Amino acid sequence: MAELVGALGIPHNPFTALAIARGEQAAAESRRLYGELASALQQMRADTLVVFTTDHYNLFFELSVPIFAIGVAAASSGPSDYPMLPQFEVAIDGELAAEIQCSVVAEGFDLGRSQEFALDHTILAPLGVIAPQMEVAIVPVWISTSMRPVPSAARCHALGAAFGRAIAASALERRVAVAGSGAFSFEVGGPRMSEESHVGVPAPDWATRVSELLAVGDVAQLVAEATPEQLAAAGNASGELLNWIAMLGSFEARPASFVATQRAEGHAYAAWQLG
Repeated sequence: MAELVGALGIPHNPFTALAIARGEQAAAESRRLYGELASALQQMRADTLVVFTTDHYNLFFELSVPIFAIGVAAASSGPSDYPMLPQFEVAIDGELAAEIQCSVVAEGFDLGRSQEFALDHTILAPLGVIAPQMEVAIVPVWISTSMRPVPSAARCHALGAAFGRAIAASALERRVAVAGSGAFSFEVGGPRMSEESHVGVPAPDWATRVSELLAVGDVAQLVAEATPEQLAAAGNASGELLNWIAMLGSFEARPASFVATQRAEGHAYAAWQLG
C-alpha cells in the first residue's frame, strides 16, 4: 500500500540554485536552509515525490492552459528553461500518477494529463540542490497560478485532499512525499519589481504571516486569508502559494516540523514528517 510519509515546502528561485552550484558565499544561508530540506527528505525515505508547481510558460503557454494537470510518463529531463543550471534525467512515477488522475477525476476534479514534457526550474532547480542524485521518482502536478484565471485557495486545498485520498487508496508499494513549490510574495518583470533587479517582493509582511500560520498548523486560516485580492497585492507570481496550499491539503493540518522564512526573498522553507 502507498503511504504518505512527509511533505516539503520549497522556493524555486533559479538564480539561488545557480549561486549554490557555483559555491557563492552570498548563497550560504539558502544553502543551509536547502540542507534542512535535504535532511528532512532523507528521513522520509520517499520513493516518489509529488510536486505541486506552476508552469512558467514552458509547457502550456496560452494555446492550451489547464487549471490542473498531472505528468504521466516514464522519464523527463531539465531544467528546460535554464540550461546554465545542472541538468538532470529524472524518473517519473507514471504508474502512480495515472492512478491519482483516475481517482481525482472520479471525485469531480478536471485534472488534465500530459504524457510528454520537460521539467523546468520550478521542480529541478530546488531538487538539484536537495536531492542531486535524483534517487526519488517525481510526479509533477501543475496548477495554473501564472495565467489568469487562477483557482481559489479552497479549490486547491480540496484538490490536495483528493490527492491524499488517492495516495492512501493505492495498492502500489510506495513511500510518497508531497511538495509545494513557489514563493509567497514575488513580482517578476512588473511595476513592483526592485530598482536593482527584474524581480521584487511587494509584501514581505504577507510572507511572514504565511510562515507564522504554517508554524502553528492553521491551514484553515491560511486558506481563508489567501484571497484573490491578497495574492494580487503580494505580486504577480504570488499565486505560487496555491501550490503550497494544495500540498497542505493532502494531509491533516499540523504544525510544520521545520519552517524558516527568507522575508526579503518573499518565501520560506518548510517540512512535515508524517510517517
